[in-house]
Amino acid sequence: RTLPPITGNACALGYDFGTSGVRCAIVDASGEIVANPPGYSWGVAGERAQEASDWEEALFSQLAALPADARARVSRIAVSGTSGSMLLVDGDGAPAASRGSPRMYDFSVSKQAVGDSGEAALALLRRCTPEGHPVRSATSALAKLLAYHFESPLAGSERLAHQADYVASRLTGGAIASDWHNALKLGFDVRALRYPEWLTGGEIGEIARGRLPRVVRPGEPIGPVSDKLVAKYGLASGCLVVGGTTDSIAAFLAAGADSVGDAVTSLGSTVAIKLLSDVPADDASTGVYSHRLGDRWLVGGASNAGCAVLREQGFSGDELARLSEEIDPLAQPPCTDYYPLSSLVVGERFPRPDENAVGVLEPVPESRAAFLHCILHGIAKVETEGYEALAALGASELRRVLTSGGGSQNAQWTVMRQALLGVPTSRAANIDAAYGAALLAARGAG
Repeated sequence: RTLPPITGNACALGYDFGTSGVRCAIVDASGEIVANPPGYSWGVAGERAQEASDWEEALFSQLAALPADARARVSRIAVSGTSGSMLLVDGDGAPAASRGSPRMYDFSVSKQAVGDSGEAALALLRRCTPEGHPVRSATSALAKLLAYHFESPLAGSERLAHQADYVASRLTGGAIASDWHNALKLGFDVRALRYPEWLTGGEIGEIARGRLPRVVRPGEPIGPVSDKLVAKYGLASGCLVVGGTTDSIAAFLAAGADSVGDAVTSLGSTVAIKLLSDVPADDASTGVYSHRLGDRWLVGGASNAGCAVLREQGFSGDELARLSEEIDPLAQPPCTDYYPLSSLVVGERFPRPDENAVGVLEPVPESRAAFLHCILHGIAKVETEGYEALAALGASELRRVLTSGGGSQNAQWTVMRQALLGVPTSRAANIDAAYGAALLAARGAG
């Protein structure tokens, strides 16, 4: 059923289970933040080694940290999780006892699965899935499910749950359910809104059939919060858990990109772009694919190039700030052909697919400020070429770029990027994925 936006005194609660920890936020019907307690940190060791019990502890400690009067207004809850993080659960929804820890977003079956189970999973995916499909990645949820099977045949009651699915089920006490966004890398067809025949039939279907979660539209009902938890935490009567999302999409929603042509660029160690489009755009050769966002599409691509080279070249935060002040952002740098790949990386996929690509940071000017200018210009060119690549694939016209990540704080760079992109470019006012998840729940669709 379709949920309308919340109204009146009602509020929505969003959780983000991210790479470094968990945050939550409550918003009212206008989208204003009502409560946003300090986050729950995994700690350095916990960023990649987590147990389902850690997720539950974080879930309920954050819920308890919210003011009682704010909790009493919460009528909907949505959860975002890291894309590809999953575990196996048994018939009652508890973690499968014999399967060990959850397999996180960066768990690679080719490198970390037991014995040759990962290679067997990837070989099956190559035989039975469409060329270039996201499930062929060694970190996809489907690859992890198949690797579990080849490690030890799946038991009759074992089912797959993404991180966000499992956390949501701890609130409802009911069956596992997923959403369009988390289920994309499981193989869910976001155009036809069903699992495809290659996943439900044939060799993969023999393994996966009956083990895949029900999938709902993000923001649509999964089920009510259990009566026990409503009473314990003082939530609004009839409080619903709704379909969630991934952490990166929740951050997109938080940024305020809500019109066709709006885009968000993340300027971190690498450059990632997402554009809200009327139509999907996909290109397996460059890793471009589209998430369904309501009745529109979130088209994205990620480069291996980015700000990691600034650290490699010894630029400190203070030096970056000082030297940036010396740069004329509208002037051409001494060198315009830099390609800022980290020295640790060989190969590029987007926007210039080349498996042998290496970074180009030469010639090096005598001035550190000029060198920085060349690097920033090179990263900005990658961003610009990325949006040009999405346009060439038929995505909607770029109209505005909001920026997240460390690079968003550099005002001179923003002016430089705006000149290259040719559209208004600014820093996103909010990039908290918990806030984005709360907005998703409040709006009732995503």
